[in-house]
Amino acid sequence: MTEQTAPNRAIPFLAAFNDIEAHLRELLSAKKTDNFRWMVDQAVRRHLISEQHAVDLREYGELRNAISHGRYTDDMRPIAEPLPETVADIERIRLLLRDPPTALGVLGHHEVRTVAPDDDIREALRVIRSTTISQLPIYEGGRCIGILTTNTIARWVAADLDDNDHLDARTVAEVLDWAEDNDRAIFLPRGVLAQEAVDALTKPRKDGSMPRAAIITEDGRTDQRPIRVIGGSDIAVLMEAVDS
Repeated sequence: MTEQTAPNRAIPFLAAFNDIEAHLRELLSAKKTDNFRWMVDQAVRRHLISEQHAVDLREYGELRNAISHGRYTDDMRPIAEPLPETVADIERIRLLLRDPPTALGVLGHHEVRTVAPDDDIREALRVIRSTTISQLPIYEGGRCIGILTTNTIARWVAADLDDNDHLDARTVAEVLDWAEDNDRAIFLPRGVLAQEAVDALTKPRKDGSMPRAAIITEDGRTDQRPIRVIGGSDIAVLMEAVDS
């Protein structure tokens, strides 16, 4: 009875790497002269992969070269062999690239409550107190003009009580006087990828500020009704989905 030779882990590693390289070349319409590192950099810029996965892929590119140009046994098995966790990791990255999760697919739908500028602020407080909602899109004339956050409400309460020990503001519009520049939302389309949503919510603007929330509408337009609001507590869930 002959002893069977264990499969070399270089084979599935190279298969996954070649799939990723071919898929990136197709997604990016890359030329034959565009190398793998360039494609990885472009994939990050287009929110197809995370920065950490880009680091991993660059290292795997070096490993691919070591395997491809290294020594082989007499039966054409490469001597260099990746670790089992390396093979598992590159196969996960391949899956994320070929079937990327959407933000809605990861988070699911939920009821979105909106307010208008002339709404009684007490109604907004009741919604926040009785639900897990912490951001309320503000709509006027069919268009979103801002977002009421718990941070804005906290600043209003602190300032308004300090005046005469009473809350004098009555409408949402009055409370918005205490909003800051980063008490804002960005708008994303229904099909936005989870990675793209993470990047949009965690990468600061030129002034260093970051949005408090993302509002998903059909096409990412302010004149469309909200489908979902993505808040700070959702970011960890999205990051787990794209970094797993």
